[in-house]
Amino acid sequence: MNLRSLQNFLSVAEIGSLKGAAGVVNIAQPALTRQIALLEEEFGARLFLRHHRGVTLTEAGERLREHAERILAEVSRARVAMSNALEKPSGMVSLGLPTAMRYVLSTALISSYHRAFPDVQLKVHEAFVHVLEDMLDSRQLDVAILFGGSPNLDNFEVKSLVTEDVYLVGPPQAGLNLNRPVPIKFLAEVAIILISRRNQLRLTAERAMARHGVDFKPFLEVEGQPLTHELVKKGIGYTITPFCAVQAEIETGLLSGAPIQGLSITWALGINRVRAHAPAVRELIVHIQRVVDNRVASGSWHNVRTNHRSATERITSRRTPRTR
Repeated sequence: MNLRSLQNFLSVAEIGSLKGAAGVVNIAQPALTRQIALLEEEFGARLFLRHHRGVTLTEAGERLREHAERILAEVSRARVAMSNALEKPSGMVSLGLPTAMRYVLSTALISSYHRAFPDVQLKVHEAFVHVLEDMLDSRQLDVAILFGGSPNLDNFEVKSLVTEDVYLVGPPQAGLNLNRPVPIKFLAEVAIILISRRNQLRLTAERAMARHGVDFKPFLEVEGQPLTHELVKKGIGYTITPFCAVQAEIETGLLSGAPIQGLSITWALGINRVRAHAPAVRELIVHIQRVVDNRVASGSWHNVRTNHRSATERITSRRTPRTR
């Protein structure tokens, strides 16, 4: 067994076809088939099930994939550690940003990272947090900002950034006041435009309401922040959201809002374990934390509390690979 065999094994597992994988890794299909056969012989287990559509992993193959990814990740970390410390980040990095952060963080983050590392091709996905979590878990993203309730899964780890209060938001005529919090039970008395039940914000609110014996009124569910805000402005209903998502619209009088007593959400950084030590990804992680700190310190991001260690501590701990 060698690293190339493991890499080719992972390619077959991902593509689901020996023929397709052979084209991607640029070797003849018989040679690739032989590599897989040698791995099966070495481990004494069948790794793939063949069928008319291609191949799928057996249970033994799934176990080998987990170990192979960790082995190759460790090799990648070793190569990074031995490379020039001043290596200039380049290549492609995929970043997931919540729609809620568009006006308080996203634009500032993207523009400053691009200026600092112009040779990096930054691919940005803006979506609801539960969508970003799925993309990160399926390795479609290198880094994403999530809610703190997201689990630490095998494919990514989660580091806390800041904690932010959750607000009830309505049209201007609703008379909600930033200085007058509303009780959690009040959410059961108004028509709330809800997001997916998979979203951590909704789950947090439902658990808090359940402790008071109440629940949301069945009304309307919308998977789109701009549409939700337009409906709220028209007086169709209310919504619940971190303050950052409506900060600009409340300041301009297009919406009104009030904090919900005892309800807050933690924003966190989700990091793809396999890609965490790539120079461009490593710099993006540090850059996100720096921009968050600057936005909070300058007052550009209101009603938020920092919730993490210093940059020096974070970088030091990140260089120590996590054992599992």
